[in-house]
Order: sequence, then C-alpha cells, then structure tokens
Amino acid sequence: MRTGKDELFAGHTYKPRHRRSNIKENNLNYNTAQHSLLRAIFGLFVYLCAATQHTALAAEETSARNDSSISATISDDYGNFYSHDRLIRLGIAFGVGGIMANTNIDMNIRNWYQDKVRNDQTNSWASTTTTDLAFDAKFFGEWKYTVPVALLAAGVNYVDSDTAVGNWGANASRAYIAGLPAMWFMQGALGATRPGDRPEGSSWTTPFGHANGISGHSFVGAVPFLTVAAMNPDNAWIRYPAYLASAAAGWSRINDDKHFPSQVFLGWYMAWEAVGSVMDTNTQKKSVTVTPMVDIDGYGLMVSANW
Repeated sequence: MRTGKDELFAGHTYKPRHRRSNIKENNLNYNTAQHSLLRAIFGLFVYLCAATQHTALAAEETSARNDSSISATISDDYGNFYSHDRLIRLGIAFGVGGIMANTNIDMNIRNWYQDKVRNDQTNSWASTTTTDLAFDAKFFGEWKYTVPVALLAAGVNYVDSDTAVGNWGANASRAYIAGLPAMWFMQGALGATRPGDRPEGSSWTTPFGHANGISGHSFVGAVPFLTVAAMNPDNAWIRYPAYLASAAAGWSRINDDKHFPSQVFLGWYMAWEAVGSVMDTNTQKKSVTVTPMVDIDGYGLMVSANW
C-alpha cells in the first residue's frame, strides 16, 4: 500500500532526493514515452541539419576569401562546426542521447547514482553555498564566470600576440561562440525536463515545451578544459587530467539531481565538437608560402611556413 504522498505512473521509477540529504523518500513512478524512438532520433537529426545548413554555407563562402580577420576566423569556426562530418557525429551522439532519454537507461542510471553513490561528501564537492575555498565542480559551468574569464584571457593576445594564456582564452572564447547557439537551440528542441519535473522524465515528447534537454553547465564547464587538452596533444600529464576535469561540471548536475545523464552527455559532447571546430580552423590557418626571389646574384624561391 502506498502512502498519500505517492503518485502512480506506469514505467520508470523516480526516487526524489532533496539536495544534501541522504534520507530515502517514497517512490514516484515515471512513465516511458510511448512513441517511435527511431522516428524521433531521425527527425531530430534532419531538424538539426536543416537548421544549420544556411549558416554552414555562409561560413564556407566567407572562408573561401582566405581572410585572416577575426570575423573570418569565427566564420571558419562555424563552417567547421557545421561541416558534414561533424554533423554526422553530432547526429550519432544525439542518437545515443535519444536512446538514453526515451528508454529506462536515463532513469536507471539516475536512480542508481542517487541511491548508491550520492552522499554528503559528493554534495560538498559538487556544489557549495559556503564562502570558503572548498572545491565546487558546478562553478566551472557557471557561464557568468567562465565565459568572461576566457574573454579576458583572450585579451592578453593584444599585449603579447603569442602567449599560452592568450591563445587558450582565444580558443575557448571561439568555441563558446561556435557552440553556444546550437546548444541553446537544442536545449529547447529536445523538449526534455529536469528530474522530478514531469512523469515523462527526460523523454523528448514536447519540443520547445521545456528547455532542459541539454545541460548548459556541462557544455560551459567542459570547453575550458577540453581546450587545454587540445592545445597539449603530446603531453599526457596535462591532456588526460584536463579530460577528467572537463566532466566535473556535468557530474555536479547529476549529483545534485538537476539533469539526467543523457543531458549531461550531450552538453559535454557539443563542447567537444565546438573545441574541435576551433582546432580545425587553427590547423587550416597553417600554411606554406612559396615566394619567388630575384637579386643581383641570381634568383630562386623562398619558402615560409606558418604554424
């Protein structure tokens, strides 16, 4: 017999948890969305491609001018982000996220973590309301702090055009510019909600009815560290810890029961592709120039390489 506080739905089992509390609560059952999963995933992929086609074509036309201005560089970033290969990879990632969201996978992972893993220690690491210097993983995903820091670091390049801090800031800022519009769009397009908001859970049942289909904290918090990793491909001591740190903000949202695993995964993966698009642009800017030379003693060729 269930108590008066219990609500019955057929399907998923949702066990609510109050933040920073280890007390087990009564069960709330979630129902799985009753619609074609494959059709939803295919429709989402087509929707994403159609929405970004015009932007990609415009960016490619701008890139063809071989301009080195900031606007042309950002256009190249967009062109790479919405490139054919990257859209296919994004489609696959959203397919995986769709399977997680529209089956029991999301809810099972969520219930396991909340029941077996979450405790007072993980709560203190995930987010804190104290004013001390305790570790706070959620902080890295706060755009009002992280994005300005990246822009400020990028400004160092105006003082010294080739510094590690300045290059990191410029790359991270460009990744935000390239990826944030698509991330914001897909947050609403998926129509998913946070844990506990509705019986359907993370299912993609009401496009633009809700705006939590992707974790913004996961995206914002991943970009700075993925940028560090991409800038140090040959240094495993920097690259792998950076990969681990890139998941910190997303993990905090799972711990605090603010997002489902699929939503965190998609936020992190969009950050991965946004950073990758910036690095692709940087690679394309590397070029070898061959210039003819003529002087009194003869003639020849001068070869210069930029990287």
